[in-house]
Amino acid sequence: MKTSAVVIVVAFAFAAPQLSFAQQAQEAPNVGPSAALAVSDMELATFASIYVDLLDTASKFDAEMKAAQSEEQALEIRGRAQTESIAKVERHGWTPEKFNSVSEAINKDPSLTDKAVKLIQER
Repeated sequence: MKTSAVVIVVAFAFAAPQLSFAQQAQEAPNVGPSAALAVSDMELATFASIYVDLLDTASKFDAEMKAAQSEEQALEIRGRAQTESIAKVERHGWTPEKFNSVSEAINKDPSLTDKAVKLIQER
């Protein structure tokens, strides 16, 4: 698996308009940039589990997106994919913001990227 794959699934999972995230951000504690840089082994394991769940969601909706007959239909499918992705993240006790923050930290640190990729491949 290429390290850029982490970015790809994050982009897919949260590509829909960010209105719902903005609403959730008001409810969630603010995670600053310094907090995003420190990722524990436990957080890395949770990230890998969520990532694999999001890959499943991406696969599930990929065929539907390709078969969409209109922009309206594609938007509806994307909305369902986003809703399911958010639900999967939240089942792990995380918010989309935390997932994105950890993802950003992983993508900025090659050693974290390597660890994340290994954990993802194990799942």
